[in-house]
Amino acid sequence: MNLTIAGIPIPLARIEAYLKKLFKTDDLKVFDIRLLGSGWHAEAWIIDLRVKGERKRLVLKFLKGEKGFGHDYPADRAQVLLMAHKDFNKMKGHVRSVDVGYISRDGELISAGNYEEFFILMEEAKGTPYIEDLQAILKRGHLTDKDLKRMGILVEFLVELHQMKFTGSIEDRARLYLRRVRDLVGHGEMIFGVVDSAYPLGGEYDVKLKEIEKLALEWRWKLRTKHHRLAQVHGDYHPFNIRFTENDELVLMDRSRGEWGEPADDVSCLTINYLWHALLHRSGFEGPFKDLFIRFIELYLEMTNDEELLKVIQPWYAFRSIVIASPLFYPENPPVVRTKLLNFAKNILQTEIFEPKEVDDLLRD
Repeated sequence: MNLTIAGIPIPLARIEAYLKKLFKTDDLKVFDIRLLGSGWHAEAWIIDLRVKGERKRLVLKFLKGEKGFGHDYPADRAQVLLMAHKDFNKMKGHVRSVDVGYISRDGELISAGNYEEFFILMEEAKGTPYIEDLQAILKRGHLTDKDLKRMGILVEFLVELHQMKFTGSIEDRARLYLRRVRDLVGHGEMIFGVVDSAYPLGGEYDVKLKEIEKLALEWRWKLRTKHHRLAQVHGDYHPFNIRFTENDELVLMDRSRGEWGEPADDVSCLTINYLWHALLHRSGFEGPFKDLFIRFIELYLEMTNDEELLKVIQPWYAFRSIVIASPLFYPENPPVVRTKLLNFAKNILQTEIFEPKEVDDLLRD
């Protein structure tokens, strides 16, 4: 019997070839493979084989992604199985893991069982980081035509990206949107994780961070039914991940946390940096960076007609604010900047509709 995983047919010959390589012998034959069981999270198959004259039965297990439970993307499922491979064999009496691996596009089974760490190999990014543009404005004190042109390019990219809406089933759309909102609050790299890892335990910010966490939880419930908004996103659209070449070609880096998400994530990620630099520049929401902040959002809304953005962007801004306010990530921030960013995070979570021109009111304690 052959099996099919994620739409990829896997003939017995491929399984046999993989096992010969794994056991380092040609004296191996697979007699049969049959379904052992299928549940909410996983599907398991029994492999009946002979290795060097000894009959064995092994279990080949796959995780499902279509049911949710944080298994939505192949990388999620890889995380679970890679951890299981190491942890199973550390416990006395636990069934042993023989190997962990992946299936290639052409149905080949490839071992990854001897892993310690993983890497990604990428092309070198061209251009200069956009953060250098912001630093130049900070030093210069005013905007140039080039600054406005590049801001427009950044808006246009997001508009085009966010026009790509999810076209699958409503169930899948809701599942992926809920995942993104859940990650916003509870992921190790997002609100709860940043609070735990990027701020000192028992520090001076604990009271305000606790209030921010409580308010963010309320927003998780406000956003749960907004899955019609699910769109293609970058997920970490900030000035350190954005580069421009000399002829203003946009080059992006480090897309994060999956391809589908909430457009407000990207809009907040970039524009919070305009607010941050406004605070660095004049300790308030004024000057050239206020101009960039307002223009960016107004242009985005004009090009998308997405007025609902102003009703959902609040927790995304809160997340980005506590990242930049973190003494670990940005130790050079003056205390007044750190305080105002945390004020902004807390206050914006208490607004029903975000008013970009009234940001200054949200910076107050």
